[in-house]
Amino acid sequence: MTKSTVTSLRFTADQYEKNQKKLADLHGVSVTTYMREAVLDRMTDEVDYNDANANLTASHGKTVSSAAIRQRLGLDR
Repeated sequence: MTKSTVTSLRFTADQYEKNQKKLADLHGVSVTTYMREAVLDRMTDEVDYNDANANLTASHGKTVSSAAIRQRLGLDR
């Protein structure tokens, strides 16, 4: 079993009802699930951004077009 850690967040009643609860209901999940997924998505976005930034720095700003990438991968039709 994977070890997990419990944390808590504090929101005003207004923030909770108008934001977290409303959005969780809209997605058909619990507030806990919605917030957990939102945090994990944000973490993934941060990692992706940092990776892209590191790659851009390593390439000294040189970029390659998506058409060139598709051609290299043999995806052009």
